Amino acid sequence: MNASFRRAIAGLLAVPAFAIAQAPVVPYSGSMPATSAPIPVAPPSVSMPVSLPPAAAPDAEPKAEEPAEPPQRYLLDGLFARTAVGKNLQDKGYRIYGWTAFSQNLSSASNNNFPRTLDDRANQFVMNQNYLVLEKSIDTSKKEFQLGGTLNMILPGSDARYTVVRGLYDRQLTDNAGLPRPYPIDPFQFYAEAFMPNVGPQGTSVKVGRFATHIGYELVQAVDTPFVSRSYMFQTNPFTHTGVWATTPLNDTWTISNGVSTGADTFIDPANRATYLGQLKWAPKDGKTTIAFNTMVTDPTYDTREAFAFYNYYGFVGTHQFTDKLSYVLDIGYSHIRNAPLPNGSTGFANWYGAAQYLIYAHTDKLTSTIRAELYDDAQGFRTGTSGLYTAATYGLQYKPMPWLYLRPSVRYDHNTNAPFEGNANLWAATMECIVRW
Repeated sequence: MNASFRRAIAGLLAVPAFAIAQAPVVPYSGSMPATSAPIPVAPPSVSMPVSLPPAAAPDAEPKAEEPAEPPQRYLLDGLFARTAVGKNLQDKGYRIYGWTAFSQNLSSASNNNFPRTLDDRANQFVMNQNYLVLEKSIDTSKKEFQLGGTLNMILPGSDARYTVVRGLYDRQLTDNAGLPRPYPIDPFQFYAEAFMPNVGPQGTSVKVGRFATHIGYELVQAVDTPFVSRSYMFQTNPFTHTGVWATTPLNDTWTISNGVSTGADTFIDPANRATYLGQLKWAPKDGKTTIAFNTMVTDPTYDTREAFAFYNYYGFVGTHQFTDKLSYVLDIGYSHIRNAPLPNGSTGFANWYGAAQYLIYAHTDKLTSTIRAELYDDAQGFRTGTSGLYTAATYGLQYKPMPWLYLRPSVRYDHNTNAPFEGNANLWAATMECIVRW
């Protein structure tokens, strides 16, 4: 890590007070999600998230002694429950629901906000997600064998341009003329899940299929992540994995998860490589602090034949609940790859790393403020096309005038002295996002 980044990250880790006051740019030639392969710059001609995450690990399971509260029912779920069949299925844990997320941003950029990805379309109205969820939940408080699963679909949405994986509907990303499609679809998650009560001290849950990554704090799902824009660490590391993921609570404090996948953002494709997934989570019962160590390990050598990035990741997410209203999150990650094509035309080692802090304050049950401050170094420019230290600061509000309606205005500033933003070192953007749950 260079000296400037070490000094900067030391400053970031010491600023709770402030919080309070892919590779080179190349032509698109197939499925290249932002987190798996070089990020293509959308041509200028292409007209290019809500409840905030709790101060706990995003996928934490409810304790057996403290079952989760009944979920909020929205329009589709409510209509489903009015039928005799639907009521019977809901009693058995089946649900159907979704949301539509759309946004308008005003940017200092002319054409796009790249290398920001999911909100790359500058000065445009965008339908980010039409997101549908079909699921059969598992209740781990019941000490009995259970089967469940989920299907999540972006139907369609601009976010799918980056979440579509290699080997699964990736040809839809371009039209017959080879131009990017602005609104593809993506079966973002589909997996079967089994709960085995006799495996491990408190049972084990196993997922098989395509599932969202355990890495990092932010999520693709608009209703479960704080901003329409995402951190650089989020957008340059995995979105999903295809394989097996097993979660075993060791006691009321420690949980261990292990898995094997085909890589980062690949389905069944020649660009597959056996990859280990792991997580160790410390979350004391009734505690105010959680810590999760996450990893993804494979042979981190760029696949030249398939033009695909296989890399290793090591990270940490810590959360702390200061008061009933104020919570804090620290997300740190490091990734590296070998024999990667670099922007300067050479081939070699590349690494990218960063830290993001979040301060979340609930003013009322309906109004929440969130601040995100991030430092991110794409040391060789492999993930964004421009090397150097990125700094970014975002502030946003979430207002829920009704349970099914989220209004989320935000402002964001990005800086990199190597001028990646249409030749500029600075980028300013203000965004208004609306999420309608149904």
